[in-house]
Amino acid sequence: MNDHTGDTAPTGAPAGAPAGSLAGSPAGSPVRGGALRGGALRGWDAGAALTLVALAVLALVSEDVSRVPGTAGPALGAFVGVWIGAVRPVLAARAADRGPRGSGGPGRPGHPVRPDRPGPRALVAAALVVLVAGALTAASPQLATAQAFLMPVLWALLPSVRSAIVGNVALVAAVTAGFVLALGPTAETVRTAATSEVLSLAFSIALGLWITSIAHAGAERARLLAELEDAQGELAARARDVGTSAERERLSRDLHDTVAQSLTGVVLLAQQARSALVAGDLTTAGERLDVVEEAAREALTETRALVAATASPGPAATDLGTTLQRLGARFARETGIDVDVRVELAAGAAGVAGVAGALAREHEVVVVRCAQEALSNVRRHSGSATARVVLRRDGDDAVLTVVDVGTGFDPALARDGFGLEGLAERLALAGGSLDLQSGAGGTTLTARLPLAAVAA
Repeated sequence: MNDHTGDTAPTGAPAGAPAGSLAGSPAGSPVRGGALRGGALRGWDAGAALTLVALAVLALVSEDVSRVPGTAGPALGAFVGVWIGAVRPVLAARAADRGPRGSGGPGRPGHPVRPDRPGPRALVAAALVVLVAGALTAASPQLATAQAFLMPVLWALLPSVRSAIVGNVALVAAVTAGFVLALGPTAETVRTAATSEVLSLAFSIALGLWITSIAHAGAERARLLAELEDAQGELAARARDVGTSAERERLSRDLHDTVAQSLTGVVLLAQQARSALVAGDLTTAGERLDVVEEAAREALTETRALVAATASPGPAATDLGTTLQRLGARFARETGIDVDVRVELAAGAAGVAGVAGALAREHEVVVVRCAQEALSNVRRHSGSATARVVLRRDGDDAVLTVVDVGTGFDPALARDGFGLEGLAERLALAGGSLDLQSGAGGTTLTARLPLAAVAA
């Protein structure tokens, strides 16, 4: 079944009038027709039961002043029959609809739908409600208080604000006709009934529109929140894609600047060695082969660095220290540079596990990659005879420091390669940072990772 464009229905309620006057006042509470779940449907049933009890009491204690006596009982029976046979099935169908009012689909709040015309069942139920209101008033003017419940019922039955207003106008007309039929077509009766019903109708419409506007604002807010959640999810997915793309670009740059260039040099040196052998210059050929071996070792070192950047450093967290020790020993053998590697894995002051135990394995790769890139720069640029690698815990951070005593450089100047920039990007993706200090006394590279952000 279709639902209201608005989210709630007001209760307006004029009361009946004995002996030419109308007593009572509007009463009731708004009802959200589109959110009729099990609890709301039970609320409607309770409202109908209370209304029936109140009407029965009024019929018993009030003086019978109607010109059609003896019809209160049948009118109350008609109220029960219309509720059970026509109104409640429509409300139950709404309760079974899992999509709330204004939803773009089940369980998706906040997406308004186009108001539709009422369906046949809703129209029949609304028409019977109007007739019952008139019949109750004609049977006994005091029973006009039933409209306190029947007005919001119309707001719940009819699918749009316009149709609900039309239904309320029809109900008011029926109640007015009931007063005239019960008390006689006198000018006083018509004037009093019309005045009371116009006020009741105005109250019902005003309350309904006000609460509907509030409900619309809530639905719009829910829609905006849903769109915000969707946008956040999309941004997160795009951020992951951007990170993946950036990492691929970094690997491409590393391959171009390291392995590809080294292999190109190996090819050229091999060609020169062959030319020397053909010419019978064994000395030159031997020199070229020595350089080929050195270049091949350099390419091997760079390749290992790239592999370490994409593979886990070891099967256990403590292997991070072993990996760094082996990295330093291999680097010393290949370059002749004395490397001092220290991994401080002691627990923190609060008994927290050491650095290796606190780092996720994918971030151990970041540490190894930083160490390899820093040592590669020491070998290629610093001219230092020694280097020191320290991995330690500094509060909630894991800190890797690589120090040399070489010639140093100006960090503010533009650099040709992509290694340091790639490290900075990699650390940023892991929530860390890179700091570089260099001068005449050497260079210090510091990579910092927050343990809380990368803990396994």
